[in-house]
Amino acid sequence: MQLEVVRRGAMVAVIPALLALVLVTPGLMGRPTVLSAIPALVIGLTDADVVIDLHGAVDHYMYRSLAIELRGQDNVSFRIAAVERESYDLQLNFSRNATHAFDVYVLIVDREGTTFALNGTVFQGVDEVGDFVSMTDRSTLRTGLNRPPGDFRALVPRGTEG
Repeated sequence: MQLEVVRRGAMVAVIPALLALVLVTPGLMGRPTVLSAIPALVIGLTDADVVIDLHGAVDHYMYRSLAIELRGQDNVSFRIAAVERESYDLQLNFSRNATHAFDVYVLIVDREGTTFALNGTVFQGVDEVGDFVSMTDRSTLRTGLNRPPGDFRALVPRGTEG
């Protein structure tokens, strides 16, 4: 009889233990506990402009700081920098004729102090198939290519400590 009570008690105790483990694991893995805090970078093309947008990948989230810097490669005089504090998103637009290749540097801090950083090289232009936008992430060396009406989307990874 007593062995049966212990078994049933253990079965009941396992459920809250597993639930606690599910809630604690993202913090132990170094990921933000708020899923909506993970930021995304979106690069799209219109007929005349390149549009760059930083925002929460899952849902609206107010970041402590959003910063982006663009530096032209084929036009070294092309530079744009923008910073927003206590904001949900950051958007930049510029003419497609300004530069066809540029470096993008992104630094984001969420409300918990977690930093997210991305360095990449973006190419935009026209080939025999049509308009395209491509980005190579410098940390992973992964390259993605998209064509309108689609746009390039990438999650901004968590920055390194220290």
